[in-house]
Amino acid sequence: MTRFRAAGALTIALGAPWLSVASAHAEASAQLGRVPVVASATCAGSVSADAQVVPVQIDYRLDDGVRVAIQYDAGIYDGSCALTVTADWANLDTGASGSSDITAVSRIDGHYGFIGYANTTFNTGSGTVVVTLSSHPDTEMRLTV
Repeated sequence: MTRFRAAGALTIALGAPWLSVASAHAEASAQLGRVPVVASATCAGSVSADAQVVPVQIDYRLDDGVRVAIQYDAGIYDGSCALTVTADWANLDTGASGSSDITAVSRIDGHYGFIGYANTTFNTGSGTVVVTLSSHPDTEMRLTV
């Protein structure tokens, strides 16, 4: 019985340090819900957004990046309503940052149906990346790239 106790004690001693180690939880995507927007005097509606970690091709190699997309619905689908949202990003680990405008047009496509979608991709590098959108003030999407 002493051998079994010794083996059990050794198992606990070797495994105990790992009990306090929490697994890292990386967020590979984030979403912002629908908010009302006014794109022009005749084009109001709503916009939502999402971001996800994606590979970005730079010349002949792949790098780490984030794709940011918006979905705009003006309730008018003749292509006359467009919304431009500014997307800003910052890599909290490296200090890199950037910005780009994303423009979506609220329209109906004969094949796909409603389309009010547009996206852009940022070469952020790896780390914790925060994305903010002009359409969603005081909110952010935080991703681990």
